[in-house]
Amino acid sequence: MTTVEHGAYAVTLYDGQDANGVAGIVGMLLGQNLDNFPSRIKFARRISRPVTIYSTDTASACTIVFGTDEAVVYNDIVGKPSVTVMATVDQILEVSQLPMKAGGLIPVGFFTSRGMSVLGEILKHKLIVKGLLTHTVTALRTIALVSVVES
Repeated sequence: MTTVEHGAYAVTLYDGQDANGVAGIVGMLLGQNLDNFPSRIKFARRISRPVTIYSTDTASACTIVFGTDEAVVYNDIVGKPSVTVMATVDQILEVSQLPMKAGGLIPVGFFTSRGMSVLGEILKHKLIVKGLLTHTVTALRTIALVSVVES
């Protein structure tokens, strides 16, 4: 297990050095964002459901489990995630460029040209977000946490 402390909230790669590429990218995005935007820690603590990100081009996945003191990023699908994102690595990185306000509750990034492109991919089922309608807040908060854009 590899843990990186970020202020009062740690990001742990459960599989440590054996973390797959998706887990590594997601762990890095979360860690850097919590360092750069410590106000986002409170949003991470509010996500009570696991989130899975599946890379369609590498056929690998990771699951993020948020807790009160840390986020743990596991290889593969763990448990029963309420939100599952199925996308290419490029699409995942595009989503990380969307600005979000109020911890994701105001998704201003979707009203940009990049955001419209992401929405188009969702509508064409090229980027799939299972649980987007049933667990909307969890999905939007996750986007806010991986967004590298200051909100």
